[in-house]
Amino acid sequence: MSALWPVFAIILFVWLLTRGQRRSRFRRWEPDPRTEARDDEMARLKERVRALEEIITGEDWRLRRDFDGL
Repeated sequence: MSALWPVFAIILFVWLLTRGQRRSRFRRWEPDPRTEARDDEMARLKERVRALEEIITGEDWRLRRDFDGL
């Protein structure tokens, strides 16, 4: 019996570890509200960057046109 005890303990330990991983894998996925807020913030910031790029490049184009007109 003393030779089988460590083998049994190792098997039990591995089984308990894999049991917890299997349960967490089959849990229902729910979106994290922090992730949604971060995605909304990123979309808003991307829109601001796009607007700023358009302002910068648009003014540059207008300035070149005005200089060429002189």
